[in-house]
Amino acid sequence: MAEKTSKNQQTTDSLLKKSKALRAKSKETENKFNELKAQVDEFIHSDKNKPE
Repeated sequence: MAEKTSKNQQTTDSLLKKSKALRAKSKETENKFNELKAQVDEFIHSDKNKPE
């Protein structure tokens, strides 16, 4: 029984590490997305400010 508990704990620890890594990657992706969105908004608004 102790062996099964140990294996479950190892699996849980492994999944927690993977979860933390995925959350960090998600945060990076969100930051990049927000930067690109800001650039697009700036580009769109710069076209509107130009006199034709």
